[in-house]
Amino acid sequence: MLKWCSYCQKFQGETPPFGDLSITHVLCLECESAHSDVFAADVIRHGVFLREIFRSLFKAGRKNDFGSAERLVERAIAANCRPVDILIGIVAPMLYKIGEEWKSGAITVEDEHKFTAFSERVIDLIDSRLHCSSSPRRGDTPVYFLMNAPGNTHSLAIRILALWLESLRICAPITIEHGDLERLARNISEIAPKRLLISMALPEQLDGVAAISALVGRLPKTVRPSVLVGGYAIKAGFVTFIPGADLVADISLLSSIN
Repeated sequence: MLKWCSYCQKFQGETPPFGDLSITHVLCLECESAHSDVFAADVIRHGVFLREIFRSLFKAGRKNDFGSAERLVERAIAANCRPVDILIGIVAPMLYKIGEEWKSGAITVEDEHKFTAFSERVIDLIDSRLHCSSSPRRGDTPVYFLMNAPGNTHSLAIRILALWLESLRICAPITIEHGDLERLARNISEIAPKRLLISMALPEQLDGVAAISALVGRLPKTVRPSVLVGGYAIKAGFVTFIPGADLVADISLLSSIN
């Protein structure tokens, strides 16, 4: 679950069950010290605000109503929600919910594709508010090199992760080179990131991820990044071991790994 400060509206990390991307409201240490009465009207009002935005934005997505989405994002920002926290606390759970509905047969593949396209536009909108296109960190040596597991064709989750890391001033470009392992090895050797982070959505993608991990293990030590694997398959506990890789269920840990 996503931990969310009900007062300052900031993402506070994740907590088990990691495979559930719904929100549990907490007070961060700073807000807890500033507000002795956690049941005060203003604290409670902040607690319900995000739920209202989520429901309204999800409804707009079902109708493909991007105009309403723009207004909802502006409302959230006006209420002191940071754009990056909107990505983590609203857009990511929306995508999780629509994916669960697709798996259960409640919606069609066409419905899922339309909602994904709507979410891409919302992410573009928030990206423009973050001014990531001109971020000074993009030219720095990457700390993370982000990629999807072979067979994972959805890019939204990894885009959200990249924007969140860059909001923390952690350089994290995305590579789409996951089919040609030789080319991937050359890219890693040339850029020399500290870590390669792979987003793995399904357990069926294990063989491809294991092949990449083995590839990285054969690189010279001077350019060999550590391999981290996250994503729904890890969060839900479907995959618990990959040779040569560390598994990360809680994305908040990525901000503190040296």
